[in-house]
Amino acid sequence: MVSFVATAAKVLKASLHGFFAIIFPHQQTMSPVTQILDDIDESNVQILDISNTARCAIVCGLSDLRLRATYHKSDTGRAKRDEQYNEELLFQMASLFKVFIASGVILVIDKLSADQAPENPYRKLMGAWDRPFAEVFDKVAGHRYPKLGSLPGNPTVEQLLVHFNGVDNINHLLVAVDGTPLLSSLGFLDFISQYTEDTGGQHEERKERVLYSNSNYILLALLIDAASGSLQEFLEGYIFQPFGMTRTFLTRDTLRSQSESTQRQSYVVSSNRRRRAFRPDEFLGLTDIVHIAWLGPYTSATDLSNFFGGIMSALDGKTFGLFDKAVAESLCRGWAAFDGETGYKRCGLYTDLKTKWPGSHSFNRLLSPKSNLTTHVLDGRPSDKEENCVFYLAGTATGWGHTAYLIPDKRTFVLVLTNTSGPVDASDLISRLCLQEILDLQPSNNLARRTKKWRNMTTNQRRRAHYVQMATTMFNENALVIKKLEQSNDQPGDILTSSCPYLPGKYSSKYGQCIEITDWRGENNDEEGVLCVTISAGPNRSQRMRFAKKGDVFRICSRGPSQALAVDCFDAWKTLEFEVEQDKDGTRYLSRKGLNQRDYYRRDP
Repeated sequence: MVSFVATAAKVLKASLHGFFAIIFPHQQTMSPVTQILDDIDESNVQILDISNTARCAIVCGLSDLRLRATYHKSDTGRAKRDEQYNEELLFQMASLFKVFIASGVILVIDKLSADQAPENPYRKLMGAWDRPFAEVFDKVAGHRYPKLGSLPGNPTVEQLLVHFNGVDNINHLLVAVDGTPLLSSLGFLDFISQYTEDTGGQHEERKERVLYSNSNYILLALLIDAASGSLQEFLEGYIFQPFGMTRTFLTRDTLRSQSESTQRQSYVVSSNRRRRAFRPDEFLGLTDIVHIAWLGPYTSATDLSNFFGGIMSALDGKTFGLFDKAVAESLCRGWAAFDGETGYKRCGLYTDLKTKWPGSHSFNRLLSPKSNLTTHVLDGRPSDKEENCVFYLAGTATGWGHTAYLIPDKRTFVLVLTNTSGPVDASDLISRLCLQEILDLQPSNNLARRTKKWRNMTTNQRRRAHYVQMATTMFNENALVIKKLEQSNDQPGDILTSSCPYLPGKYSSKYGQCIEITDWRGENNDEEGVLCVTISAGPNRSQRMRFAKKGDVFRICSRGPSQALAVDCFDAWKTLEFEVEQDKDGTRYLSRKGLNQRDYYRRDP
């Protein structure tokens, strides 16, 4: 019996090896593809050490095969691979959630609208792809939401899905400086048309432009919510349950009751590589459709791999509820091009691995967009070699960094999730290393500073050493950027209210965001007053922060090192300095240089 089992195991192993040799013929001279995560384990550990990433989950899907690994790292110790894959870890999806919104839009338009019975709430969405989004939304909004009216540029539903002719980013209105989600659905709908008109004038060619924006997918999520009556119930019924996604949570109550805080905590890393928990024991998002569309639900790597693997299986004819081959093929369609090789499809950014676009949405690129590392490409082979076209998806939020690559033609995907943000996005590097190992690609050589010890390495060893070297270079470059923010945040001291008695009050923008400057006298109201500030929109309010004077301007600063500033302080909130000015009638107002236009906050009467 033992002999039979051993023989059967050898046959199965040989069969698997032979099967993948057909799909990936270059692998015949390498370790079996099933050993890839073992082969790159030490490189992954070094990248996680350099980035000081607390938790990382990796899933590689090769047809029906799944390769999995999870890692943990204390603040000061070395990273270690878990002896058993940790199914319980949870990560907030961030922009990886966009592919679920896109899938939902496909289902409501192509599947659920087919029944034209009067009682079918989806019937008005039939053929909606090429109709103006505002027109489509207003027809299904009913009494749930106010009518949108119009959007400048008149983008269609299809165009919003592929970030074409859409709405500018509004991250500074979505989130406060400290990472607190602010906007509500009603607040968003109240101003988005006006904001689009105001910022559209900043572009010479308002029409026919490709601009990645969270705003586009917030609108699409609201469309699904309006048509279905509940985005959460729609996703549960039509996507999460059919794909076996049992650890994906859209509400705070279910997240709290079905997970431990250690399984879902996120972290930030400073320029000196110190790591601290970000907003411990808090659940950011999950209270409004706007927050969910932007930050996404909490999920596990297993659940996401079920979905991505399910897309591949659906392309081969397997069905998951209403999600069938036609839906999977639809997800791979659409096109808004940057150039002949790269553009957005419904599933995400579609590009060849010979281009610089893979990794372009990572926090690594946001911190140092002019770095030489931005020219790094995954496939450094000559242009006449076989193309490898992929869907590239990334999710970045304060405390989270995720990367996914989908290769439908090869029924392959790579997924890397991390719960840490800082000078290095480990998910970006590890996912690319996984992809190069699977496809046996060579990175571009212009960045690899060859050392003597590399000369005796095999090709695979050099490839792995190259990624560890990139992690070190990225950390050194990006830490300088983060250090500047930290120094600006720490330098100004508290400003006594008595030196600026005219400042306390509430200042409001035309888009519903309020900055309230207060006279803070300590927890017991027995200290000399200093200027503090909170940012709010409707009922949502940030933590209390300092309003410090820096030369002729005032700057928002965190109250202490435990209050990390958001990732968006390197983008939409990049300018934290405010000028204090007066109208002709003497009314004071605050202004700052925003991402798309100058932002004004006028003092309330």
